[in-house]
Amino acid sequence: MVISFWSAGGGTGKTTLAAAFALALKKYKKDIVLADFKEVTPHVHKYFGIELRDKSNIYEAVENGSSIAEAVNEHLQKKQGIWILSGFGMNDFAKFEEKHFSAVLEVLKNEFEHVVIDTSAGIFFSSTYTALKNSDVIFAVAAPSVWSIEDTAQMIDFVSNRWGVEKERFKAILNAVDKEEIDASTAEKILEIKTFNVRYGPKNIIRDVSKIAEFLLKKDTERVIDIKKAEEAKSFGIN
Repeated sequence: MVISFWSAGGGTGKTTLAAAFALALKKYKKDIVLADFKEVTPHVHKYFGIELRDKSNIYEAVENGSSIAEAVNEHLQKKQGIWILSGFGMNDFAKFEEKHFSAVLEVLKNEFEHVVIDTSAGIFFSSTYTALKNSDVIFAVAAPSVWSIEDTAQMIDFVSNRWGVEKERFKAILNAVDKEEIDASTAEKILEIKTFNVRYGPKNIIRDVSKIAEFLLKKDTERVIDIKKAEEAKSFGIN
């Protein structure tokens, strides 16, 4: 399962929530990687205190048709029980295109049960396009303000209509990084997607993000059960 944390604009606390979510998942799942697809100014490596490495070897592997998995694995580091793929700095940004990010993501999908991605905000990077196009779930992180919700709604419509990403894949998270103007239920009506609330403060973030992780895993389990039931019914000639 690929789960992306994305936002219409910056400053919503998206990276913090992506990291907290990946750490919350490790209570239930073992094979987890947190991939930083935030270009130019990645931050996941700072959060976990690891080195940001140049990824020219991945670029060259994709261009030359050599072992992409081997190149990607050189950049994976394990911290706090999860694997981390650090981000793509200025030098990588100058070279990497959608095909390179797609190749990286394909490796991660093959090697890990859950891939959590921290994306760049907005719609201006090829890494963001790659992440959202290939995500099973997209958490759109917004501040609890009118402008942030309006921007989020507009961006979701763009991604759905222009990039062909079904709106059903989106969930919203109201992150209390600022004074609350809109609550989760109001935001849900405006955005027309399931909306969660994350309260201010480290302890609240851990609690609230853990609940979101539990909700997602429960829904995924229910989906798998429904698919199995449908397959069983089909095998008995039931439509």
